[in-house]
Amino acid sequence: MLESSRNKKQRRKIAVSLDTGDGEELVYMFVYPSERVIDTLNDDREFLPFERPDGALTIVAKKIIRRLSPLEMGKPVNERDPYDLLGLSMAASDTEVQEAYHRAITAVHPDRVHTLGLPADFLELATRRAAAINNAYRRIKAIRKAEADGKPDEAA
Repeated sequence: MLESSRNKKQRRKIAVSLDTGDGEELVYMFVYPSERVIDTLNDDREFLPFERPDGALTIVAKKIIRRLSPLEMGKPVNERDPYDLLGLSMAASDTEVQEAYHRAITAVHPDRVHTLGLPADFLELATRRAAAINNAYRRIKAIRKAEADGKPDEAA
């Protein structure tokens, strides 16, 4: 028991959005300082522990994890590229852009996070992330409008 508590203390606590098929949930996971979230997902364990905002521990089978997104931007994302921020290619249709925006903003909308009674650090992360998502969506719409009007680069 002492060994496992020592290992937990050596790990970083990272806020993540976890989707197991029943919608996204904001939780914490623990990752060794020398590892990335993807390294933890690819280790030999079949189950991973996640801490809920109320401190409760839940164990999740890796095989049911559909998506796990670090809220601290664990993967390099070009913050200046609105398409990259929403996880889209420039060839995405308007419908795909709108769907990606709605998925992204639903997961981190500050009002939703606040009603869940999550700690202040989740609310702060959610607020920053929502602002970035809203800005990316506005920029994509402006770029596409400018291109449709025959004025590329004005909206960028």
